[in-house]
Amino acid sequence: MTRLLRAHPEISVEFDDGNLVMAWNGRRERVEVCNRWRVEESWWREPIARDYYKVVGERWLALIYCDRTTGSWHLERLYD
Repeated sequence: MTRLLRAHPEISVEFDDGNLVMAWNGRRERVEVCNRWRVEESWWREPIARDYYKVVGERWLALIYCDRTTGSWHLERLYD
């Protein structure tokens, strides 16, 4: 089952020896990147420029992204 988060809450992401460490909702975990891609669209209106990462950790399988216009990280989807 997939849980799409409508608000895309902001999360904390750090890099530790080439690994991602994400923190959200009181949890902090090192995750491995399974897949990544870039989305750029709507450049003529309100541009969207994001780097997406599908990540897996001990407790999480998630889709996160870095908003390249603001530099902030967000959680978009959690997988069960």
